[in-house]
Amino acid sequence: MSVGTIIIGLQKLYHVVATVFALIPMLVTMGMNDKPGTEVIINENATNPYIVEYGNPDISAHRSGAGVAPQNTLMAFETMLKQTDEYGVDTFEFDVQLTADGELIVMHDLTYDSTTNAVEFYGRSDVKATDLTLAEAKANLNMGENFELNGEYPYRGLRGEDIPDNLRVSTAQEVIDLIEANKNGTKYNYIIEIKNSGKEGYKAADKLYEIVTERGLWDRVIWASSKPMVSYYMRTEYTEVPRSAGIDEVLQFYIYARMGWDLDVADVSYVALQIPYGDSAANGLINLGTREVINYAHKYNIAAQYWTINGEEAVEYLTANGADCIMTDYPDMAYEVVTKMNK
Repeated sequence: MSVGTIIIGLQKLYHVVATVFALIPMLVTMGMNDKPGTEVIINENATNPYIVEYGNPDISAHRSGAGVAPQNTLMAFETMLKQTDEYGVDTFEFDVQLTADGELIVMHDLTYDSTTNAVEFYGRSDVKATDLTLAEAKANLNMGENFELNGEYPYRGLRGEDIPDNLRVSTAQEVIDLIEANKNGTKYNYIIEIKNSGKEGYKAADKLYEIVTERGLWDRVIWASSKPMVSYYMRTEYTEVPRSAGIDEVLQFYIYARMGWDLDVADVSYVALQIPYGDSAANGLINLGTREVINYAHKYNIAAQYWTINGEEAVEYLTANGADCIMTDYPDMAYEVVTKMNK
């Protein structure tokens, strides 16, 4: 990405952010809920494959089902794949970032501290993915160290050869290949977020593009980044790749939706909104899960996908309003709720 391209991207981002700050007070005072009488508009003619049948949202295992197995581990993915009747997963959501030797691993936090024994092993905190080679991370870290289930830590204390392979650091290739080898006729979708920022984020995008392209999976993968310039890099360097809206684009979308403006004027190129609901959305000040918002997204052939939905009432609310995907740490809970609603 050239300096000129970066400057143009920053200028565009500045204009969006400036507009948002100017309109936020008005948008908040417009209310949290739908206008009286707002009905779900059933979009049966959508050409976007991520817009699903009303009332039957995709169930996405957020961080591979972080509430029921150690997040972003092969163990978690194996659990979702083996117990399909219990978890009902349609989509796997996970995060990727670079190691010191340029490999792409599956990991959410920017450090190993909260999920592994890294602080103990290396004698310091803030051990980043980019600090260790893939071989070092695989050999020394237990990715299930701090996983809690029913008040217990079933995998704590495993070290060295006692760490099972499915609790070691895994690469994006290993995860995707595991899923594809055990899909049993199911065409799972993927939501993959790049966590690195700056030049490392660009390199991670290049690496992920290579991995997904080699496997011919772009018809089932949406990629994303919460880093504005990495998102801009992805959307300009890989224009043909399905992606979710960047933070600046989500803000722009919300303004247009609340004001009733024509989104075609904005010339958007994302296929999905991957957005929060509840307290995660501006500390609960903005409701991104209303029928009005979802109807507006569907009008412009954009899927509405929500994270991290860990409560039954929230699953019911978003499903009733026409959400396309529920990303949750507890896919068994979400699957049960949606199944009961459809009965």
